[in-house]
Amino acid sequence: MQIDEPRFLGNRLQRETWLTDTEGRHFRVADMMGKPLILLLSYYGCDGTCPTMNAELAKVLEKVERFKLGKDFRVLTVSFDKRDTVATAQDFMVKSAGVPAAMKDGWRHAVLQSGSDAGGVEKFAGEVGFRFFWSDAAKAFLHPNVLVFLTPEGRVARYIYGTRMDARTIELAITDADWERISNSTAVFDIFTGACFSYNYAEGRYQWNYSLLAGIGSLLLGLVSIGSGALIYRRRMSRRQGNGIEGKKGEARNA
Repeated sequence: MQIDEPRFLGNRLQRETWLTDTEGRHFRVADMMGKPLILLLSYYGCDGTCPTMNAELAKVLEKVERFKLGKDFRVLTVSFDKRDTVATAQDFMVKSAGVPAAMKDGWRHAVLQSGSDAGGVEKFAGEVGFRFFWSDAAKAFLHPNVLVFLTPEGRVARYIYGTRMDARTIELAITDADWERISNSTAVFDIFTGACFSYNYAEGRYQWNYSLLAGIGSLLLGLVSIGSGALIYRRRMSRRQGNGIEGKKGEARNA
């Protein structure tokens, strides 16, 4: 169920795909763009990991302080089960997902509109590399538990799996998704954060950007060495000049 990240990073969602949310409102994927978007693919008949992922994300987002849901980013949960409807989405959100009322303005639960896309849910999920299949033995869908972070233009910027979900990781992933705007702004803290942390694909988490820190350390060491050498040189020259003046004074007195 692991997503082929190198293949799908940078892929763009089709902006004209139509969805319907729990209020029965029709909207396009494009309507969710303009800010970083966290996409969570679930199915509303699930009684296991899907409601857990949604509920856990809601808890983590309450701890995110750097960015505000709705103002700085949005969240979209979409069902990949063709059988899901607006009614099952409503039931899921109320009974299972645990999304606080305060988050509803920035977080929408939706289903793909019937006939809105020739490829259906498989095509929509496939745009971000999300694969799933029905297991007769388990009587459930098997699928990855992952958050997909999209840029304001709708391109895949980062994948964060459920086991790595915490407030700091969410903030760093949002920074990655919104890096173009942040790097051209005066948000010094966000620029510093984005530069000093890098994503470790092998471990699936963010860590200090050690190569950058080593480079900065080497640069600082070089500057200190140059400064120390210049200071030592100036002191030696001052001593020589002082000795030369004293010598001339001694010659003058002897004369």
